[in-house]
Amino acid sequence: MALAPVSAPAQSSDLNPTATEVDAFLTADVNQDALLHLSEFRTFIRLMAEAGQPTARQIRMFAAYRFAFGITDKNNDQRVSPDELRAADDAHQRGEGAGHN
Repeated sequence: MALAPVSAPAQSSDLNPTATEVDAFLTADVNQDALLHLSEFRTFIRLMAEAGQPTARQIRMFAAYRFAFGITDKNNDQRVSPDELRAADDAHQRGEGAGHN
């Protein structure tokens, strides 16, 4: 679910975003600051769910946008970076985090 547009600041070199992730991020990032605010995050999740991304589909199915945003925003700055997106999705795919035992 996570990605890193080429111009994103402080991105990790190991994010390896798909073209779908990059397109969804760039479409959602309306103010072009390379970070997603809650409303942009919702758009990103909807676009990724439409593309069939499993984590995004779960978030959309449960309308858990705000909840997922809170988990993803590790530094609590009310924005999520590509690094935070990748870390949150990777943790979810491993069965870690909220809702997992």
